[in-house]
Amino acid sequence: MEDKKLDSLMLLQLIFTVLAMAISSYCLVTENFSFLPLSFIFLSGIFIIIGLREYKRTQKLLSSIFNFAVALFLLYSAVLNILSN
Repeated sequence: MEDKKLDSLMLLQLIFTVLAMAISSYCLVTENFSFLPLSFIFLSGIFIIIGLREYKRTQKLLSSIFNFAVALFLLYSAVLNILSN
C-alpha cells in the first residue's frame, strides 16, 4: 500500500477546514453570524481543492464539476450576503 504524503493541496485543504470550523464554531457559540460569509468562502475553497484532488486522482471530470458547482454556489451566496449588508 502506498504511503500517503501530505502534499500542498491536502495541507491547504486542512488549513481551510480548520479556519472554517473555527469561524463556524465562533458564530454558533456567540450567536453573532456576521462572520458566516467568511466561513462560506473558506468552504468554497475546500470544495475547489477537493475537486482538484479528485480530478488529479481519477482524471474524471464529472465528479470535479460537481465540486466546482458547489464551490461557485457557496461563493455566490457569500458575496451576495456581503453585498446585501
